[in-house]
Amino acid sequence: MKTIDGELNVIAGASRSGKTAWTLRQVKAEKRIIAWDPEDQWSQVRGFTKITTRAALLAAIKKPGPMKLAYVAGGDLKAEFDFCCACVMYAGRYVEPLVFIAEELADVTTPSKAPGNWGILLRRGLKRGISIFAISQRWAEADKTAIGNATRYVCFSMGGEDVFYMHRKTLIPVEQLGALKALEFVISDRLTKQVTTGKLKF
Repeated sequence: MKTIDGELNVIAGASRSGKTAWTLRQVKAEKRIIAWDPEDQWSQVRGFTKITTRAALLAAIKKPGPMKLAYVAGGDLKAEFDFCCACVMYAGRYVEPLVFIAEELADVTTPSKAPGNWGILLRRGLKRGISIFAISQRWAEADKTAIGNATRYVCFSMGGEDVFYMHRKTLIPVEQLGALKALEFVISDRLTKQVTTGKLKF
């Protein structure tokens, strides 16, 4: 059976290094997006609708066609993230393929195996056409499932132990990671084995 697989982008870097801005450029042309938005920033992007309740999210994801949703949840963030991932899996599997943006993953996962519906999404979602942008300031504090299943690694400026951790996971040289300045990035593609560099310009 032939499928159109999604891609898993693992994005790392310190606060304000350019992670979200880079992701926004990658998804600009996408028509169906759900963003896990704990910092309430994707909801401010033109074209996105802010969703704050489970009922509203569940109703929205059942509809086919274009949608750009930013789920800004309160309360138990880990439970809300798990619910959001379940909605993404449902929408991608039973409605239409889509893009999922997961911000601040260290807040809702642990360094062990990806929990609950996030783990299911990582292991089964890609083959159902769901593309994922998994974003964290510190991947040493986020889950190993995303790191292990990544299609590509996108690394922005980081410091300290984060440089050595991402080097071990991506094989990008320590010197290259450590030399990155704000808005500069290096991408390692696991499929093509290519490493590219760039800098965001505004």
